[in-house]
Amino acid sequence: MNKKPKTIFAFLSLLLIMSLACGTFGTTPTDSDPVDFATEESNQSQPTAVPATPTKIPTNTPRPTNTPVPPTATAAPIGVPSSNSDYEVTVLYARYFGKVFSGGFEYTPLTYGGQFLDVGILIKNLQPDTQRNIPWQNVYIVIEKTNESFYPNFSGSFVPSNDAKFDPATLFLYPEDTFENIVFDDIVYLRGVWATDGSKPATYYFGFDASPLIEVVID
Repeated sequence: MNKKPKTIFAFLSLLLIMSLACGTFGTTPTDSDPVDFATEESNQSQPTAVPATPTKIPTNTPRPTNTPVPPTATAAPIGVPSSNSDYEVTVLYARYFGKVFSGGFEYTPLTYGGQFLDVGILIKNLQPDTQRNIPWQNVYIVIEKTNESFYPNFSGSFVPSNDAKFDPATLFLYPEDTFENIVFDDIVYLRGVWATDGSKPATYYFGFDASPLIEVVID
């Protein structure tokens, strides 16, 4: 008669042990179970890779040979307007700098120690009834020591409303393979950039279409 209670007690003890064991194993994550910290990591913002900035070396492109450099007795200096029957041209500033950033690229001059020549210009149309449509190939510099002429490696233009004043040094620079013609009725601000050897002192002559040249001295 005393054996039955012992058997029931043993059976209940076995059930209790199995229940505790199952509960313990049920709370332990396995390789096949989703893990919370993995989800949290995937939701965290990952650092954005910053691409390296490639460096390009532009090559000066000569002006078309069928566009002659207009003769001039004495070139006007920076800040002094130079006029003919079509235009009044004023070089507002000229300076050297080392690099150009445009379209995600960094550009450096071709020669070691070279510099970019940055020139800001104001053009007034003296025939306002005639809209001007000028290709950038007719915006150029002449290098005095070599007598070679080139149109810009980079450029920008802006036509203000109501002839408002504007600083062309703030214009974004576009590479020469994206140049569009300069179209304006009254005035336009231009910015042209040329790769040079960076020598000082140096003398250049700026020309726009068939207007007289303007002397640009960097010293």
